[in-house]
Amino acid sequence: MNDSTILALGGFCKELLGAEAFKALVAMFEQQCAVDILNTQPHETKARDYIHASHQGFQSFLGLTRKFADAFDQLPQHQDNQSAAPGHDEEDLDDPSVHDIYNGKN
Repeated sequence: MNDSTILALGGFCKELLGAEAFKALVAMFEQQCAVDILNTQPHETKARDYIHASHQGFQSFLGLTRKFADAFDQLPQHQDNQSAAPGHDEEDLDDPSVHDIYNGKN
């Protein structure tokens, strides 16, 4: 993944995660998942599994969004008129983990 993609998507993800409306929407979705599970009958295991899978998928999406936002913050062109963050040397500027958004855990 190149820096321009991370810059564009990361900036968007940072704005999205910081938006109060999005935070409210996330909270409502999570609450609705809990209510939906509680409203199932004891024998409706497939319905609960489906709701749980939906919630887990959304959590994965949020994790990916956070990774893009974090990668955005790590890009040198986003930092205050410095070529790298304090404490970073030239080798850190092309850290593959910044370019591989899927590297690591959520």
